[in-house]
Amino acid sequence: MTEASDNKGELERHLTFKDVFFLSFGGMSPLLSILTYGAFAITLAGYDAPLVMIIGTLLVLVNGLSVTQLSKRFSTSGGYYTYAFQALSARIGFDTGWMYMFYSVLYGLAYLVGGLFIITTVLGISTYIAFLIIMVPSITFLIIGVTMSARYAIFAVIIEIGLMLSIAFYSFFVTKGTAYIPNPVVYPISGGDFVLGILFAMGIPTGYGSIAPVSGEIKNPKKVVGRSVITVILVGGSLATFMIYAIANLILQNHITIPVADKLPVIGIIQHDFGGAGRFFYYAVAIATINDSILAILSFGTAAIRTLFRMGYDRTLPSVFAHKVKEKPMFATLFISGILVILPLIILNYISAETAFIILGTISALGGLFIHVSANFSLLRIGLRKGRRLMIRAKKTFFTTLSDFKEFFLALTGAVISSIVLIYSAYSTVPVYTTVFLVWIVIGFILSEVKGIIGKTPNDVDISKEGIIVAQNLMNVSVSDMINPLKEAIVSINDSLKDVLNGLLSKNLPGAIVVDSQKRPIGKLEVVNLLLLPKSSIENGKVRQIHLERSVNINERENVADAVRVLKENNVNILTVIDQSGMAKGVINERDVLAKLSEIDKPDIV
Repeated sequence: MTEASDNKGELERHLTFKDVFFLSFGGMSPLLSILTYGAFAITLAGYDAPLVMIIGTLLVLVNGLSVTQLSKRFSTSGGYYTYAFQALSARIGFDTGWMYMFYSVLYGLAYLVGGLFIITTVLGISTYIAFLIIMVPSITFLIIGVTMSARYAIFAVIIEIGLMLSIAFYSFFVTKGTAYIPNPVVYPISGGDFVLGILFAMGIPTGYGSIAPVSGEIKNPKKVVGRSVITVILVGGSLATFMIYAIANLILQNHITIPVADKLPVIGIIQHDFGGAGRFFYYAVAIATINDSILAILSFGTAAIRTLFRMGYDRTLPSVFAHKVKEKPMFATLFISGILVILPLIILNYISAETAFIILGTISALGGLFIHVSANFSLLRIGLRKGRRLMIRAKKTFFTTLSDFKEFFLALTGAVISSIVLIYSAYSTVPVYTTVFLVWIVIGFILSEVKGIIGKTPNDVDISKEGIIVAQNLMNVSVSDMINPLKEAIVSINDSLKDVLNGLLSKNLPGAIVVDSQKRPIGKLEVVNLLLLPKSSIENGKVRQIHLERSVNINERENVADAVRVLKENNVNILTVIDQSGMAKGVINERDVLAKLSEIDKPDIV
């Protein structure tokens, strides 16, 4: 059974915790990540690789906790884009959404080409045949919808976890139950290799990054999203640690030497050192790799589609991407699906699947770190304002004050970790990879600037005939023509805070005008300030119980030029539209004004 969204433009809520967990867990491609990132971690950290994996999981958990806190406040689709859009600014929101689509598409494609490399190596089939085997079901599931994708993920992930546990336990059978204790003192490792090993380990339990963008389709998202994020990180990290320990233990106990030229060391160990069962596991891993590639594309393709959908809905990108067919974001789906098909074919036409995996994996990892820096700064701002507000309410002890700022310190820790890893990774990787990453950021910045410029009136006065006509047209557009029809934009002083906040978040509105029983404006409330209130206050409070900002009014008979002037003079982003009797008729904000200005075409002057 589905839940109708509070927002008619949003998608239906039908995903449960089980659906979200398996879809995102599949997105980390558990077995394929061990064959790639895990193999690098073992190569760098040796017998200390399990410790490296544990540390990497804990560092990832910090970012996961930040996302969990943000998900309690924002429950619409869009994820990281929505967090930045609401907590920071529309421009940073655009940059974050732009980078998230870059990250999610390339991350899914990295596992696609990684899977192609393993499949063609083990099964000896053509790269393009393997490509069809993976992409046909992947794109089909994306078009059918996230519900069917989640059902496939449940079935596929259960089988894959079973295979991974079988490989791990069988390795102990091969070593006759002998095990070891990872210890850097006994098995020394250089500091550089240890840190680099952690970087690769952090790349494994990252499937949770696909959860937040589908929040708009999750039942009870404020609880389910956070619980799913933490569960995916802990289960994924624990399974990866156990698998890496089993492989490292087998190498140690059986004195296995891995050839330097071996491009798939873990698969080579399974094939040559697992005795009679080695051949079965060898081909089972290859088949499971196909499944992993499909799951990665489904998980991160779905996340990219939902981010594009939300950006289209907010008109941050063309609104066509928000168009739905039978309650599915079909235009966004077809656009992302087209990229997922065309881009790898272009790449594979010039470089091998092995090289493509390294390039796409590295660049997407940089993108992932960027969006988590953005998420941490979103929580940082919210946590700082919340802490300040709680601190001034009453005198408190030092430790109580620290507790008030717990979200701030959590976000600060995550931001520092992600920033350090991002800078170190960008500095130490191949310069071309970093350049591609930076170029994408610059393109996003340019698009954001162009979008802002198009929506603004020119600074230079145009005194030509054409300019005079445009100015006359502006004077003929009244404020009443721009009134925002959304009922969520005006609230009563007796409304509950919970209903008001949910309504504003569902429409991505920065605030609302508060009116009295006679519909006269008495103040303005802002989403950011509501988010800083304790949960109990939001659940049980009324609008009349909170501090309101000053309402700036404009008469409905005024024109658009007056609206621009009032917005600028009062340094506000929302105006209350009133009639002659002083009653509130609606609101207009900066986006409404800019949208109206963009609709006014310049005349053709011959």
